[in-house]
Amino acid sequence: MSPSNFLSNPKKVSAICIGAGPAGLTAAYLLSRNGMTVTVLEQDPVYVGGISRTETYKGFAFDIGGHRFFSKSEEIEALWDEILDEGFLVRPRKSRIYYRQKLFDYPLRAMDALLKLGVFEAVRCVLSYAKARLFPIANPTNFEDWVTNKFGKRLFRIFFRT
Repeated sequence: MSPSNFLSNPKKVSAICIGAGPAGLTAAYLLSRNGMTVTVLEQDPVYVGGISRTETYKGFAFDIGGHRFFSKSEEIEALWDEILDEGFLVRPRKSRIYYRQKLFDYPLRAMDALLKLGVFEAVRCVLSYAKARLFPIANPTNFEDWVTNKFGKRLFRIFFRT
């Protein structure tokens, strides 16, 4: 189908969205709202939402993934308020990383991480960070490069690689 036919008659086009997490569901919703036929493929036979869903167990609600949804875009907020029956559930966020029998704040806070890593490891992290700031990877092409530029190779290896 030529681009002009697609634009004049989008109902002739079908789309497949892989995954019923926020990205897949948003894509499917917007495509269908614009007249396309959409099929969403999800490997979980019962649940949607991917690692962004909330589970309930014995009357308690908990999130599956460590990430929370947030946006500084009013357009995105309005879209999700439109999609969700009850709107957003606003919850306080307290995320931590368990490393070497200590809990580190996440997102990382410099003083918290440096104090809990110990003097020797903290010095190595500061030097690694300084090197990354002085000699950043010119064109980051992957997650490791991007995190290394932001935090240094040492903190990447400790907190982000796994």
